Amino acid sequence: MSYCGPKQTEECSMSVTEEQVKGVQRHAYMRVILKDMGIDLEEVNFKGTPERWLKYLESYIVPYNPQDDLGVTFPLKGASEDIYDRAMIVQAGIPYRAVCAHHLLPVLGTAHVGYIPKDRVVGISKLSRLVYGLSHVMPSLQEDITHSVTAILAHHLDALGVMCVISAEHGCMAARGVEEATGQTQTLTSSVQGVFTDKVEAREEFYRLVELRRRS
Repeated sequence: MSYCGPKQTEECSMSVTEEQVKGVQRHAYMRVILKDMGIDLEEVNFKGTPERWLKYLESYIVPYNPQDDLGVTFPLKGASEDIYDRAMIVQAGIPYRAVCAHHLLPVLGTAHVGYIPKDRVVGISKLSRLVYGLSHVMPSLQEDITHSVTAILAHHLDALGVMCVISAEHGCMAARGVEEATGQTQTLTSSVQGVFTDKVEAREEFYRLVELRRRS
């Protein structure tokens, strides 16, 4: 399809995609909203604000397929060698960046992900990629992302157990509503699958490893 701005002429033949047309429309809608709220978009600090804000939001609406990161796994050495037998793999301190579904404000924090493999492992960087990918699909709830991490890992790896803990500060609490002081209130969510569900010692080891990372 072709879009040539407000004036359509036979000479105009610039071809653009439907998504580009939608992008122009979104910018126009955003400008109307901000102007209606009394913001002078000609003032130097507000020039380009509608476009910047939409670019920010669009960066958190990105299609993601976990199979792209978890599709390749690696076999463990035989259990008889007692190298990986019931070993726990934990990646702590994964940056967590998301946008809350309720207010479209930033949610900033840290994720800790661990699993006990059955007979396959995944490249360690894939745990960080999974957290990043899931948190950038759509504005979301922290609770949902936490559960999705464990459910997806358990499914793709057929792991004996998976655990995820996310601790984050929510912009909707720091910048509006109760206006909690920055850094004072952290929301913690956890999700467990497999042996972590009923084995207290497994959860305790996970927390010890996370704490070890904090002290190092």
